Amino acid sequence: MHQLRALGISAEAEAIYLDLMARGALSIEEVADGAPGSVDGPLDELAAVALIERSDGKVLPQPPHLAMEALAQRHTKEADLARESAALLSELWTAGIGQQTYVELLPSAETAWSVLGHVQVDARERVRAMTVGNQASPQHRIVDGLFDALARGVSYEVIYGTQVLQDSEALRKVQLCVDAGEQARVFPQVPLNLTIVDDRWALVSARTTVGGITSTAAMVVHHSPFLTGLVGVFDAFWRMAVPITSGTEPSDVTGAPSLETKRLLTYLSAGLTDESIAREFGVSERTIARRISRLQETLGAQTRFQLGVQASRQQWL
Repeated sequence: MHQLRALGISAEAEAIYLDLMARGALSIEEVADGAPGSVDGPLDELAAVALIERSDGKVLPQPPHLAMEALAQRHTKEADLARESAALLSELWTAGIGQQTYVELLPSAETAWSVLGHVQVDARERVRAMTVGNQASPQHRIVDGLFDALARGVSYEVIYGTQVLQDSEALRKVQLCVDAGEQARVFPQVPLNLTIVDDRWALVSARTTVGGITSTAAMVVHHSPFLTGLVGVFDAFWRMAVPITSGTEPSDVTGAPSLETKRLLTYLSAGLTDESIAREFGVSERTIARRISRLQETLGAQTRFQLGVQASRQQWL
């Protein structure tokens, strides 16, 4: 066991102290006789932590408990000082190099919602957004000022989670936005909420529930490489997402699919199962399977994947 070495005491000093504990007070010559080298350094180590006293040419061992308690208190003070220094240096970092800080952490979900409402006023040309939430829930409503922003020419591109297709009220709200000029798409398992304003700043938020407790983290990201990365993330999701067509826009193109067919194709492209689609249409799974087979025949598709590709080429999506 090397308790003293664990505290930074050298092996030589530890050996001398253990010898003193076994034999009692010794002269410096007696201590030196049992040591392989000079004892001056090891004795200084032991004296510095109050494990020995030197008097009249003798070395007297001291009780270890009091010495170790004093050493522990000294280390505690040093640790506290290190923490205080770290906090001060962090403040200096923020005031200096940290002036380049481009991330602001938001304290609550309410603050994030307030910032989201500011988007509609601050946006000048373009807003790109991904949203996890279900628009039908009271907590996820159409943000104030959205229609005014669309009316003054701000472009909106929004990716919704596919759950909006499984709730008629949610889909109605999305289609209201589409009718007003929003470009909307759906993608399964949207990972977080993201709103990018004119490539100048972005609001990022995520929510998780563990043990019945829901927590939200949100931040504002200003112009920076990080913001550029978020723009790239959105653009990648946008390319993979499936467009939502307006439920009130009639088709006047000869041979164009019905709104019901567009809806079916959208559900398929979003990855919904036949069971889920049948439930949305209020029909049996067999009926949905027959409709899909007829669409495959019409577009010359052998698989459902090919059906999605052909429908996209025909601009049916």
